[in-house]
Amino acid sequence: MSFDDFGTLRVRATSASGALPISGAIIHIIGADEKNRDFVKSLITDKDGITPKIDLPTPKKSYSLTPEEEETPYAIYDVEAVADGYYTKRIVGVAIFSGINAILPLNMIPSSLKPIENFPKGNVNAALEE
Repeated sequence: MSFDDFGTLRVRATSASGALPISGAIIHIIGADEKNRDFVKSLITDKDGITPKIDLPTPKKSYSLTPEEEETPYAIYDVEAVADGYYTKRIVGVAIFSGINAILPLNMIPSSLKPIENFPKGNVNAALEE
């Protein structure tokens, strides 16, 4: 089986359960299947935390139309997100189907290595005066 078709993927990196976009996150997309192991691409999120749409090689759509097919009807990719001040996030086994536009939400967790100066100012609980 060859990967003759394409599906697309767009990654949305956020924090605070999707409330805060992460700008400038580096997103690595790596083929995780024997047939696409050579595929490696990197993208950067924009100010809204979203990557450009990327075409990813997939098997033909016809493989997903009949249950008797012995071939897998999708391609598998691993996605990794790296951003300053956040723990690295890795999603293993993202399935991409031919002709489908997929959006992968990544909720990243702030790292404890983030400097204290980045906490919000003006919070009454941030600094108590006596």
